[in-house]
Amino acid sequence: MLTSGVAAAATTITIEGGGADIWDTTDAFHFYYDSTNGDFDVTVHNTELEWTDANAKTGLMVRETLDPDAKNVMLRRTPNGDASLQWRPESGVETLSTTSGGEDRSEVDGGSISAEWLRLTRTGDTISAYGSPDGGDWTRIAQLSGDDVDLPAQSYVGIPVTSHSEGTLCTARLRDLSGVSPNAHRDVGSVEVSGSVSVEEGVPYVSTEPVTDVRATSATLHGELTDLGGAESASCYFEYREVPTERWKQTDSRQRSSSGSFSMELSGLTSRRYYQVRAVVDTSDGDSFTSPPFTFGTPSFSRGDGGQWDGPQSKSHFEPDDGFADPAPWLNDDTPIIKITKPTRRQLETALNVDGPRVVVFETSGTIDLHAERLTVSTDQLYLAGQTAPSPGVTLIRGDLWVVANDCVIQHLRVRPGDAGQDIGWEPDGINTGDGTENNVIDHCTTTWSVDENLSVGYDTNDTTMSNCLVAEALRDATHHKGEHNYGSLIGNGAENVAMMGNLWADNIDRNPRLKEGTRSVVVNNLVFHFKDGAWLDPDTQASIEGNVYRHPINDKPKIFGDGEAYIHDNDLKSDAPGELVGDGITVLDERPLWPEGLDPLSSDDTVRHNFRNVGARPGDRTEHDERILRKVARGEGQYIDSQEDVGGYPELPENSHHVWVPQCNTRAWLRMWAWLVE
Repeated sequence: MLTSGVAAAATTITIEGGGADIWDTTDAFHFYYDSTNGDFDVTVHNTELEWTDANAKTGLMVRETLDPDAKNVMLRRTPNGDASLQWRPESGVETLSTTSGGEDRSEVDGGSISAEWLRLTRTGDTISAYGSPDGGDWTRIAQLSGDDVDLPAQSYVGIPVTSHSEGTLCTARLRDLSGVSPNAHRDVGSVEVSGSVSVEEGVPYVSTEPVTDVRATSATLHGELTDLGGAESASCYFEYREVPTERWKQTDSRQRSSSGSFSMELSGLTSRRYYQVRAVVDTSDGDSFTSPPFTFGTPSFSRGDGGQWDGPQSKSHFEPDDGFADPAPWLNDDTPIIKITKPTRRQLETALNVDGPRVVVFETSGTIDLHAERLTVSTDQLYLAGQTAPSPGVTLIRGDLWVVANDCVIQHLRVRPGDAGQDIGWEPDGINTGDGTENNVIDHCTTTWSVDENLSVGYDTNDTTMSNCLVAEALRDATHHKGEHNYGSLIGNGAENVAMMGNLWADNIDRNPRLKEGTRSVVVNNLVFHFKDGAWLDPDTQASIEGNVYRHPINDKPKIFGDGEAYIHDNDLKSDAPGELVGDGITVLDERPLWPEGLDPLSSDDTVRHNFRNVGARPGDRTEHDERILRKVARGEGQYIDSQEDVGGYPELPENSHHVWVPQCNTRAWLRMWAWLVE
């Protein structure tokens, strides 16, 4: 631990930055900086960072030049409050970090710590990065030598901001900057919207402290007035709202003539909800400051363990817990419920990324336009219950859904990215579980019209289930930089314990599925229709492939091929279909190399009928596009498409609404009942 004194300062720096990222081989961001020569010791307090993306960033940076591909070191902070170190060792090469590629340089578990205060120092060729919750006790995150990155004595030091979202500005607010005096700012790299910097002197400052005494309908709010900004007195109060609503409500105020803490009792809350609260100070000379919000959840009235009844069985033979994943082991009767009341990206994105266990339900149906941007789940323990929406359910368009989190369940949702009217380089998936994630379930979802893959599992993942999904009509010649693509599902290198059960892959030329190197998976009772490549196994791959049905291949390639090892049993390929079932490169095993406990496969004779009845987001309430795909599969009428416009364009679903009553117990049974109603 390192201790450093902190001098009070009533100066706030506000930086707005755009750009795709500070990462890879080239950067795009806004930079507030000064040139420096030799050693430095820079400290700053990041009081706010807008959530434009899970990977939006601010922090402290030292940079060789202002070229976008320059070598640099950045102590970064993301919207979830985590601080870590990243660096580009040479100009134009891939960036490393203490969480990706440079883990051996980390001095903290996982490569990052929660920190509002950041400190970057240089002594000779050694650069050290620290984080602190209070600006007093510092923890060293990492230290780099000249062998890691050799920066010249003459360099640029300052504060960067990137939104990680093209065309969008991210706002960062910082205080207590010491050790450098920035005198210039500019955009670095290619940004669609120019950034800006403003510096305010003599402003008040208030922070929101953790909420205490949280009950089903009440809580105690706390704030800390640090600085009156030179005013004689100030009015302090709180604003609060239920997530994900936009309108803030205001508490009564407290008058103060000096700094210090203040608290208020808040009543009239709703049980099993998430709330945001933020402290506000209005000074007697007209200045005001609003702190970043603090999020807390209210419990139920009746604390329980989920009840004695688990709810009805799925109408499908395959339950979400039949694979290797344990669906939402964290779910209990206190887990907050977040209601989506309007089919907007803003509401859904806010709900998906609350930092805590949550069940997201829908009181509206409709089409949610993602506006040609990826929608990312970045925090663990999400249960996205699309089954709760009124008919005809919810469809995401013009973007993809990435689950870069653990212990998540995604159910009864449609994702249709399409070409979104974009140029070459627009390459969305449908749904993807991020690299290194674990214990995720994608069940009863529809994914169509991807440009890359429709539904995929990331690299080095563990315990992933993909069940009862309709994976169809990946776009063939759209906006992928490689040209024709049209792929179904990729299981990334090193993915362990992936279960694919009861799915339908239709009109995807390749990757039905592609099992990449080092994967361990089961492929059970899936129907593959109108394809070139079926199950493709890379070297060092093990799989149990059982009960699958292959219909209307377009070439004579073996349907299970590649270089891996597989137990292959009861797979159905019509005798008059071209090609063999198993390729020569496959090592056929005498017994299953892996298998989920309790999984009971169907006979291949039952696969087609079962999957027709059960695949997709809402088998009992299918939309026209899902019905159309199943009709052509039933008729043997394969069709590859280049754009969603080839089949009628994006859907415009009606925005129907209903009230979702939230129980105080038996949460899991309640969710299963909603699922049963649409299956």
